[in-house]
Amino acid sequence: MSEVHALKVSILAALSFAIIGVIWGMMADSGMIMFDGVYSLFSVGLSGLSLIVLKLVRAQKEDTKFPFGKAHFEPLLIVFKSLTLVGMCTYSAFDAFGSILSGGREVSPGPASLYALVSTLGCIALTLFIRRANREDSALLNAEKDQWLGDALLSLGVLIGFVVAIFLQGGELDWLVAYVDPGMVIIASSFFLLFPLTSFAKAAKELMYFRMNEKAIAPIRQEVELIAKELGAEYKLRTVLVGMELTIESNFLVKEGSFDVLLMDNIRQRIAYVAESINKKHWVNVNITRQACWM
Repeated sequence: MSEVHALKVSILAALSFAIIGVIWGMMADSGMIMFDGVYSLFSVGLSGLSLIVLKLVRAQKEDTKFPFGKAHFEPLLIVFKSLTLVGMCTYSAFDAFGSILSGGREVSPGPASLYALVSTLGCIALTLFIRRANREDSALLNAEKDQWLGDALLSLGVLIGFVVAIFLQGGELDWLVAYVDPGMVIIASSFFLLFPLTSFAKAAKELMYFRMNEKAIAPIRQEVELIAKELGAEYKLRTVLVGMELTIESNFLVKEGSFDVLLMDNIRQRIAYVAESINKKHWVNVNITRQACWM
């Protein structure tokens, strides 16, 4: 299944949850369900942007406006999505805090629990679906999967909270029921911040051309070290991952010897063969020089 198809399914599912959540939340007078519905509504718009960017990045036609490719569009979109969700969660938390200060909010725990159960099962199904569809380890689909996973955990927490509220009704602690709904909004919003903040940190590193994890590029470094030993050269290796595109630059500093295009092509093919196991889409640049310093 293609990434585009997976995103389309995610958009339709998010739209369904948004409509159901908003209507159900209004009927149950639940800020928590409204929060879930509005979150899904935001997801529809953000997933739509993901679909547009994915088609743009995957387009085979060369774009003269972006001579170095469009891989940076993916982390740029993830940064935008993350900041949008952080803003929404922060606003919801402050709104719920205001409700607590004003005496809480009366909610019907029964209907709210039923919605939370349906939402939990639906979000788990979408998480597993996108995980299975993400065969190329797309950053956009990973962000989409995290979004649904966070929603699933949120819905599970809501389900537990409303079930507890049902048992509290009519007892000595009945006064706490009014605080369950806004209290869960604050907890859920705070918890939800973890997912967009994690995605933001990863995407921001890619946009800043942050060095890749040494463990991830260990096979490439081993091959470059072997080539440098064969050439009797010193080497410098630079690697950066932006979106789905891995860029590798290997510089070899030699003291003597003759080097032709065939040799450089052979070195490039050797490094590219190893890089294939790390990332399907990669660029390899090889430089051999006798200069006293690196350029």
